[in-house]
Amino acid sequence: MAKPSPPPRRGPPPERGLPRNLLGLIGAGLRKIPTTFVLVLIGLFIYFRGTDEPAEPEPAEVEQSAADEEPKPPPDLPASVSPEMWTCVYRTDKQLSAGRWADVYHGLEASDFGRAVTVTVSEAWAGLTDSQRTSLVEVIGEAWRTTGRDVALFTADAGLEKLTLKRAADDTAVAVWTPRTGVELLDAAHTSASGATS
Repeated sequence: MAKPSPPPRRGPPPERGLPRNLLGLIGAGLRKIPTTFVLVLIGLFIYFRGTDEPAEPEPAEVEQSAADEEPKPPPDLPASVSPEMWTCVYRTDKQLSAGRWADVYHGLEASDFGRAVTVTVSEAWAGLTDSQRTSLVEVIGEAWRTTGRDVALFTADAGLEKLTLKRAADDTAVAVWTPRTGVELLDAAHTSASGATS
């Protein structure tokens, strides 16, 4: 009779278990290398791509660069035009040319050391209501006064004394502002008077 086989042993096989486990770990590592490699490449791509893109400039930096780009007053200004007045005209013109009323605003000139300002308006002025015309005169006056204070054009006891708006086409005054009278629409009275006689 044949001998019955001994019961199988439980537990790690002698000396063969360590190499088999080591080979299993190496095999698992090799299977996971492509995934790890791809993740490392993605991480490097994101890291280096982020440093190449310029950061959005801070608002203060944008304002500073705009101030740096502002032209300096020419050295041969007439005696009646101070560098502050020249800068005030430049800044106010730039602000109004890019503002809400840019289609109506045509240009400006200042005299009497910045106390009198004449603004020319385009034909779009005719399409504005009286309320819009008044608002435009007030916006122009406030822009001039604010810029004048910013560039130290005015002393504490002086400022804008008269703002006149004229049509660019025929140089006719259409509105006047003074501190004493406020906004006076000159062509509104003329328009309503001519409408009544027609």
